[in-house]
Amino acid sequence: MSPRRRILLGAICALLAEPCRAIIGGAEDGAPPDSPAKRIDPNTTTSSWAGVGSLSVVGGSLAQREGTYTAAALDVRHVITAAHVVAGREAAELRFNLNYGSDLSHRIEAAAIVVHPDYKGFKPDARSGVVHDDVALVRLREALPFGVPFYPIRRVPVRPRTVITLVGYGASGDGITGRSVASSPAVKRVGRNVIDAAFRDNGGGDFAEAYPFDFDGPDASTNRLGGGSLGNDVEATVAGGDSGSPALVPGIQGRWQLVGVNTFVAPRSADNQRFGGLGGGVLLYPYADWVDSVLSG
Repeated sequence: MSPRRRILLGAICALLAEPCRAIIGGAEDGAPPDSPAKRIDPNTTTSSWAGVGSLSVVGGSLAQREGTYTAAALDVRHVITAAHVVAGREAAELRFNLNYGSDLSHRIEAAAIVVHPDYKGFKPDARSGVVHDDVALVRLREALPFGVPFYPIRRVPVRPRTVITLVGYGASGDGITGRSVASSPAVKRVGRNVIDAAFRDNGGGDFAEAYPFDFDGPDASTNRLGGGSLGNDVEATVAGGDSGSPALVPGIQGRWQLVGVNTFVAPRSADNQRFGGLGGGVLLYPYADWVDSVLSG
C-alpha cells in the first residue's frame, strides 16, 4: 500500500471506527439477486460453521452493551471473541449458544473471561485509525458437544488481498438500504470479503495486528480500497451482532482456520452498512502465543 493511500485509509477510519454490530450482503435487485434470507447458514451439525456460536451478553452494570454478539470455538472449552464485547463483564453475564437446527439447542455458561493484557478500550490507533489488541477468550463451564468443529489459528502472517469468510449473528440487510433485519442469537449468516491492508501496532512488533476491508458494490464509486467486488451474492460486510465474529480461510485437509476476529466498522454512520462502508478487525497470528498460553493454562 502506498504511503498516500495508507494516510487516506487512516483518515477515513481514525476517530470514526465503532464496534461492528451483521452480515450485510448484496442488493436484492443485483445480479444475481441477494437477500438476508439467502445468507443464512443451515445450522446443521455438519456445517463448516457449526463451531461458530452466538454470545449472549446480559445483566451487570454495562446494560448499554447487552445483546447478541459472536464467538468461535478454539477447543472443547474455549471460544474467541472481541475484547470490547466482554471487557468489564462477569462470566455469569455470558452465554455461548450453539444453534443446531432452528433453536438454541445448546446454551453454555461462561466460567472465565481472559482479555488480552494490551487491550485498553475501544480506541482507534492514531496512525492507522483501526483498533488493536481487541481480542479475548471465554472459558466455558461445560465442554462443547462432541463433533463441534474447532478453528485453529493460522500460523503464518496473512497477506493483503486474502479472501476471508465472515460468519456472524448480527442484524442483516443489503448494500443499498443497509440494515433491515434484527439480529438473533439463533440466526447465523455467512459472506466473504477481502483483507485490503494490514497495520502494525504503534508499540512495534514484527507483524501486522489489524486489518480493514471495504464493502464493494457494483458501482466503482463504492470501491474505497481497491480490488473490486467478489460478486453481489458473495461480497459482505459486518454490522450489529458481528463483533467477535471469525474471519476464516481454508486450511489443510479442508479444515477452516482463523486469521482474524472482526471488531469494527467505519465511518460512524448508517453508511457503514451500505456499499462503500469499511469494516475490519484483529489479525490473530501475532497473538497466537498468548492464545496458546490461555488454552494450556
